[in-house]
Amino acid sequence: MKIRKLLLISISLFQIFNFSTVKSSYKDHIKIVSLNSLGADIISKLNNDSLVGIPGSSILKKDKSLQDKVVISSGRMPPSIEKIIALKPDLVIGSKGFHDKVLSKLNQLDIKTLETETKSIKNLETLIEKLSKILNKDKKIILSRIKNCYKIPNNKKGSAVVLASTKPLLSPNSQSWAGSLLDRFKFNNISDNFKSNSEFRGYINLSPEILITNKPSNLFVINFPGMPQNNSVIPKNLEKIIMNGKTKVHNFNYYGFINPGSLQTINEACRQLSSI
Repeated sequence: MKIRKLLLISISLFQIFNFSTVKSSYKDHIKIVSLNSLGADIISKLNNDSLVGIPGSSILKKDKSLQDKVVISSGRMPPSIEKIIALKPDLVIGSKGFHDKVLSKLNQLDIKTLETETKSIKNLETLIEKLSKILNKDKKIILSRIKNCYKIPNNKKGSAVVLASTKPLLSPNSQSWAGSLLDRFKFNNISDNFKSNSEFRGYINLSPEILITNKPSNLFVINFPGMPQNNSVIPKNLEKIIMNGKTKVHNFNYYGFINPGSLQTINEACRQLSSI
């Protein structure tokens, strides 16, 4: 259930923007609440004083610059509208498909909102550019923090499959954040060869037989939050893929690869992909 929840969060993060209520310029100092960790991270790096409210994400807790921010959500609980209103924000950023109800309620209260989804580096660049304009800052401040994502290889890197979940067996295609990263770093994502039959947009259900038949050169397994590093579980019926000696197994963290999470986790995922 926890992994299912995390997948729902990650799938909701493809940067499509509802800019109809957001102007490109504000007063000199604006107050922004971000309901997702990526938005909070970008804003804090552009102008930390403008960020007043953040989600209770584990990847933000270690950031000392965010210690004085009001936490407006915790765990699986939805963001507190009361806390958001009390902050009197000029703008609230949330994830499409995950914060729809909260954003709709805030719109009814005449609070401006920005709806986001994240599906590729290109979409991320668009978000960075928009927030940079809103805060009147140079976008290069942020782009320099994901420099590993621009180290594109010249040669293709072989076939690949990502095991985003094992129950059910889910794998991202090119319509997901993880799938777009595989494309960017020139992996041949086997999941793109099959129609999506999953309830999760951008993911497909793969049978063990398909994986065994296709024999991917690279198998990506995920370390979910709370799991020990490099301790991802590979189903026993898939172990024969690894035992053939031709499939390399790569451990990647959930944040950065499945869910963008933050600039640092994105940059680290790109570093890993470029080094394979």
